[in-house]
Amino acid sequence: MSLPSESPLAPAGPAAGGSADVASRPSSLFPGDTGVLAEPTRRALLQLLRGPYVHRERHPKLWPVVIRDQEILASRLSDLFLCLTVDTDRGVAFIRNADARHSDDLPKVTRSTPLSLLDTCLVLLLRDTLLRAETQDSRAFIDRAEIDDAMSVYRPATFTDEAMFDRRVSTAVERFKSNSVLLSTAEEERFEISPVLALIFDANEVSTVRQAIDRLANPASPAATSGDTARPGHDTDGNDADETGEDEGVER
Repeated sequence: MSLPSESPLAPAGPAAGGSADVASRPSSLFPGDTGVLAEPTRRALLQLLRGPYVHRERHPKLWPVVIRDQEILASRLSDLFLCLTVDTDRGVAFIRNADARHSDDLPKVTRSTPLSLLDTCLVLLLRDTLLRAETQDSRAFIDRAEIDDAMSVYRPATFTDEAMFDRRVSTAVERFKSNSVLLSTAEEERFEISPVLALIFDANEVSTVRQAIDRLANPASPAATSGDTARPGHDTDGNDADETGEDEGVER
């Protein structure tokens, strides 16, 4: 999932200079326009819907609009069974499907990205690297060589095709790049880790993932037989969940 290119935000009508006001319709932006939101607010809403997120540094024109019009954006998203998450410390805003715990028939609007075992291990590596950087109040970066080295420990001893394993690691890296979790830098093999990762995977989800991986590494351990956590897809020949179909999903 790639980010759309930015468009200049031009003021549109009386609502453009302040908080979005549904009672004050801006000038028509196109033939047949019946919208009530100012153009900047519409653009912020559109970026949230396109995904994967609005970022303070990557979207410097949209971020202030999200902060200013957070209430009306959340209301419009609620109409679509979506919830808005805004983290002002990390400078990230994104949407999730509405919590369906109290209603079984709420529609799922956003897509989920299935995670293979290698994907899941890469999530943990990236999240740990991100949190270490955040404790030092700095941005998080990682080199491809670091990823390859960390992922190598997950290659089964019986899986001797190193070239195939390397291709699967590359597939995992490309998946996180396409979802804007790994952001390109001036150096081809160096990436910035998006702060959204710490919000998508909270401490409870990380604990679940770690227990699942522990079960794979230690089948006889108590965690392996408790059945308390879901298990990421894998098979003993090193095949990814993409091939077995036993995978977990994470929104966007």
